[in-house]
Amino acid sequence: MIIVKSLEQLTFNPFKSPFALVPTMGNLHSGHINLLKLAVKNNYNPVFSIFVNPLQFGPNEDLESYPRSLERDLDVLKENNCHGVFIPKQEEILENVESLVAPTSDKLCGKSRPGHFDGVITIVNRLFEIIKPEACVFGAKDFQQQLIIKHLIKQKHRHIKFISAPTERDENGLALSSRNNYLNESEKIEASLIFKFLSSMSFELKLLPQTNKKNFLSEMESIQKKYHKKIEEKGFEVDYLELLDPKTLEKFELNSQKMLVAIAVFFKKVRLIDNLIIDLTSSS
Repeated sequence: MIIVKSLEQLTFNPFKSPFALVPTMGNLHSGHINLLKLAVKNNYNPVFSIFVNPLQFGPNEDLESYPRSLERDLDVLKENNCHGVFIPKQEEILENVESLVAPTSDKLCGKSRPGHFDGVITIVNRLFEIIKPEACVFGAKDFQQQLIIKHLIKQKHRHIKFISAPTERDENGLALSSRNNYLNESEKIEASLIFKFLSSMSFELKLLPQTNKKNFLSEMESIQKKYHKKIEEKGFEVDYLELLDPKTLEKFELNSQKMLVAIAVFFKKVRLIDNLIIDLTSSS
C-alpha cells in the first residue's frame, strides 16, 4: 500500500492508473470498505484520502472531538488491499485553496450547518486537483453531498467518473457513520428506529393513489406530520424530515416518479442523517 503524506510526493504520480479517490475524514468503518470494494469492482485502484476538513465544521460543531484513529485506519486499509492513501498536512491543503460555493446549500443539512457544503466542495475540489483521480466513490447516505459533488464534477472535472455506493447499515438498520462511535451499543439500537420509521413512512407513501395530485399531496403531508410526531415521541430531536424531488431537492410535487425521504435528527446530542429513495412507479 502506497502512503503519501505531502504534495511533493504527489508530483511523482505514485498511484497506478486508473485509480478512484475515496475522500474520507478517517475513523473508517465497514461502509468505507464497501466504497473500496466498489472501486475495485469498477476496475479502479482504490486510493483513500484521510483529512479531517476544518472548513466543513461550524463554530459549535465537533471538530476537536471528531473521532480520529489513523493507525487503525491504515491497518484496515492495508488488510483490504487498498492501493494507496493520501494523508495531507492541513497547511498544505489549505494554502491558497480556491473557496467554492456549493449549490443547494440552503436546503436540508445546509440550513442548520451554514457553510458546511462550501467547505466540503472546497476541499474535494482541492483533492481532485492535486491527486488527479480518474474516478471517485461516495456513499448515498450523504445524498445532498452526492448531488453537490456531481455538480462540481460537471462544472470543473468532467473527466472524473462518479461512482455512487448504497448506504451501508448495521444489523439493526442504522446507517453507518463515524459519529455512531459517540453512541454506546444500546443507544445505537435505539437510533436504528430512524430507519424503521423511514421504511414504514416510505411504505405508506407508496400506497397513496396518484390519480388526484391535490389529494396525493395532502395525504403526503399528513403522513409526513404523523411520522415527525412519532419520531419526536421516541426521543429524537428532528432537524428536518423532508419529502423532496431527488434531482432538485425541491418539495415533492408529483412531477417525478421518485421521491427522496430525507431526515436529520439529534439523538443523545449526536447528529444523525439518513434517507431513502421511493420509486412511485410500483405504487398502487
